[in-house]
Amino acid sequence: MLEAIALQKHFRQGFFSQRTVRAVDGVSLCLTAGETLGLTGNSGSGKSTLARMLAGLIKPSAGRILYQDVELPTSSPPFFTPRRRPLQMIFQNPLLAFDPRQQLRQALLEPLLTHRLISSTAQGLDRLSGLLHAVGLEEELLLRYPHQISGGQAQRLTIARALSLEPELLIADEPAAMLDVVAQAQVMALLHQLQNRTGIGMLLISHDTELLRASASRVLVMVNGQITAAGTPAAVFGPPATDLFSLRRQLTTT
Repeated sequence: MLEAIALQKHFRQGFFSQRTVRAVDGVSLCLTAGETLGLTGNSGSGKSTLARMLAGLIKPSAGRILYQDVELPTSSPPFFTPRRRPLQMIFQNPLLAFDPRQQLRQALLEPLLTHRLISSTAQGLDRLSGLLHAVGLEEELLLRYPHQISGGQAQRLTIARALSLEPELLIADEPAAMLDVVAQAQVMALLHQLQNRTGIGMLLISHDTELLRASASRVLVMVNGQITAAGTPAAVFGPPATDLFSLRRQLTTT
């Protein structure tokens, strides 16, 4: 379904500096339909930069991205706009994913109207009603502005917005990071139900090894912009007793 070949993203540090930061340095991966591919690594390893390239939000410095065997153009923004609807992303910081000047109902209706999935606001609100209940939220939140909700509520709303477009592939960057344990279980159960029903692929980015162990069929580990380990969760993380702190010690000594 999705294939990345030797992706690179380099940033120049400072306006006059000649130093280049290699945020992503030659990453290749593939994701099949119905699969959950886990991605983990220490902070600053390039996970979110890689996710944004795959979602078409930033331009790669080099490399290729193929979706269903078709190479996606990355030469000029907006990147691969015709493919934007099937490729949806859940952002790590949900509070920055909404326009502070818009009511939340506008923010959730806008993509539905843009992609012509609804013909009226009333139809869109009916559609959003079911999604909000699925992620454990009340409809009255739609009348609020982003600064009037909590981080956990914002995270659920970003998930509802992504799912409203019926994606074929979901890039989830720490989708449960701002939720409590019960809410995490509810959200992940919702994502897995959707995956079982529709066969979508999911790239799941997380520091939570137990979440990846329970959800992913394969796991990739990123260190300094490169994939340094790949395999099943058991092969990458070791016995179940291995926790997040153990993984961090392994990554810092790699």
